[in-house]
Amino acid sequence: MRYELYYWPGIQGRGEFVRLALEEAGADYVDVARDKGGMRAMMRLLESDEVARPSFAPPVLKAGRLLIGQTANILLFLGDRLGLAPKDEAGRLWTHQLQLTIADLVLEAHDTHHPVGSGLYYEDQKREAKRRAEGFRKNRLPKFLHYFEDVLARNPRDSKYSPMPIFRCSKSSKVSSTPSRAR
Repeated sequence: MRYELYYWPGIQGRGEFVRLALEEAGADYVDVARDKGGMRAMMRLLESDEVARPSFAPPVLKAGRLLIGQTANILLFLGDRLGLAPKDEAGRLWTHQLQLTIADLVLEAHDTHHPVGSGLYYEDQKREAKRRAEGFRKNRLPKFLHYFEDVLARNPRDSKYSPMPIFRCSKSSKVSSTPSRAR
């Protein structure tokens, strides 16, 4: 089956976790919005009144007649079908739990740049963002990273798709949590 991934071209964001899983599995897929006319195709899909079960926002995965939205939901679907998640139910649910925890981390990291409101420009909330980022770096980020390091140490071969996003988060956090003067 050829999968169609609909996500913003040029930014990694939440869609990158899906790309990593598709690549790891060697799946046949097209990253629709990166192709010519792909943004129009993605917007038609998101705005179509004919889609009975629309997604709120990208990423969206088309698998045959199924449209699946939300990163963790897409990974739950792909993990089972592409052999990336544990075969037992407890293992699959736990892997999904890890992905939901990663989603929490991504949201908290995002909110360091938009602590007052996501509709406001960073420049309009720079002072608050600096304060929020400092608290995130000192308190929340170490908790997340310690948790994920512990998970990987205890379960080195439990799942293929969870370690990739965990690794991606840990690499990204090293860059985003480094004070700008040290970069």
